[in-house]
Amino acid sequence: MTTTHDGEVCQLGGSLNPESRQDQVRATRCKDRVAVETSCLSSGLEPRPSTLAFSGHSSPITESANLALILVTFALGMIVDQRGGLAGQLAVSVWTWGVFFWLLRTSPREWRLPFYACLVWATAGEILLSLVWVLYTYRLGNIPFFIPPGHVLVFYLGLVMAPRVPRAFVVLVPAAAIGYAAFALNSGLDTISIPLTVLFILCMQQPEGRRRYAVIFVAALMVEVYGTWIGNWVWHQDVPYLGLKSANPPLAAGAFYCALDVLVGMMVRGLKRLPRMASALRLTASA
Repeated sequence: MTTTHDGEVCQLGGSLNPESRQDQVRATRCKDRVAVETSCLSSGLEPRPSTLAFSGHSSPITESANLALILVTFALGMIVDQRGGLAGQLAVSVWTWGVFFWLLRTSPREWRLPFYACLVWATAGEILLSLVWVLYTYRLGNIPFFIPPGHVLVFYLGLVMAPRVPRAFVVLVPAAAIGYAAFALNSGLDTISIPLTVLFILCMQQPEGRRRYAVIFVAALMVEVYGTWIGNWVWHQDVPYLGLKSANPPLAAGAFYCALDVLVGMMVRGLKRLPRMASALRLTASA
């Protein structure tokens, strides 16, 4: 015998023996409500981290091939973008979107929704940071079409490489970031890396994502150093509104990418809960 939140008593199992069709319908609804309420209670009371735990993986050969494809895309794509003008930028964009759809096809099914969420948040972040806040500016003054899927490529790299890095790597990366933040505070150089390091450390408080965040932090720094060195974009020395200074790039720029990962996790979990919430509302309305 089970009691719902409304105080309705339901007898589950084979002992329930309704005498009429109306009683049978009422008993069925009661069972459904107990199941849904139990599911909703468990999902609401259990603490849920803001990061996602990814269990599925492709074959090692597929992952290695995709990693090589990503490295080639970054290494050659930025050169083509820098030297090819608008036509080169559009060509790189077409190629990068092709790589994005290839990753969708060859990755585990459970990674697809996070990839799309990453696209959404990356686009919003680029508009905010580049066009509104003007922390950095791209070579042609626009947001290249290859940038949003490029963020997904970094995201994929973090997913694949996270299980492969040693535990010492997860300790050394935040330690180095804190050391550099102390240097920035003392020297007055690249002071934007101080709050960015704080943001990175906050992201690292999620145990399930620490390896991924450490990988993404370093990978993003490599992309930023390479892109600014070639001249694809430039970080402005004076940070608008905050009175801080920025290197080109700030060495803690990877914190933005880690925050993107957190937002992706929050969005994906919210989207996955919508069907259950809708089902609960329908059952409540029909009761």
